[in-house]
Amino acid sequence: MIKGLILFLSFLTALTAQAKYEIPDDKNVMHHFGECRAEFLPPQFHLFVWNIKKAEAKDNWARDFQHFVSNADIVLIQEAMMDGYMPSVALRHKEFCWDFAASFIDNDRNPTGVMNGSPTVPLSLHFLRSPGREPVIKTPKMVIVGEYALANMKDTLLVANIHGLNFVKDQQNREQIEQVASFLKDHRGPIIFAGDFNTWNGNRLKYLDEILGAIGLKKLPFEGDNRRFKLDHIYVRGLEATQTDLYNDIESSDHKPISADFRIR
Repeated sequence: MIKGLILFLSFLTALTAQAKYEIPDDKNVMHHFGECRAEFLPPQFHLFVWNIKKAEAKDNWARDFQHFVSNADIVLIQEAMMDGYMPSVALRHKEFCWDFAASFIDNDRNPTGVMNGSPTVPLSLHFLRSPGREPVIKTPKMVIVGEYALANMKDTLLVANIHGLNFVKDQQNREQIEQVASFLKDHRGPIIFAGDFNTWNGNRLKYLDEILGAIGLKKLPFEGDNRRFKLDHIYVRGLEATQTDLYNDIESSDHKPISADFRIR
């Protein structure tokens, strides 16, 4: 029932908007802005994850964003916008660099997608475009994978930031998860895979744990997690999580921010 209602509302919204979104060529997917100089993540670091709903709440969102990012070593954002507003707020954080992967360009010529930020320069960046597309508007979802050097370690850290396919059959959502798992599985060092997985039913939650568990990733728990739909998660391998937080009091997006503190083993 819930699934059918969500699909129907998505269809109506798409038709009303009459959007004809542009899917960028591979060479135009990635955007970089800001400056960062740190070569290594510190032995203990803080990860912050949030679907910001395209910063629609404006000043309220900017206040919350600035508060959380000021304490973070890695920031993973979903529904980011390369418009005249959101990047200007991100650039208030000096010595932070931002890498954005566009899933599509809207009718106002604003790219939307996922974004990674850090004071640490990534060693490499990759994007993965989802195999499937959202219905009606035919847009993909995007994943950024950043590689970071770790203090006092030869192995590097991979950090994957996902916005999962939403209004599709479970099989298409699963194929996107399998695509990312296949990319991550041969990495020798630690891995973080986090973001908005759009796991709004039990089947999606189950196969997400199974697929990622097969490559050694475990989901982090959050105390007091009373979210009706658990869409946003942090999975990890090869790092010790010393604290996790779910910020239930934040109202500037329809998603609650989550975070974790890590210690290098």
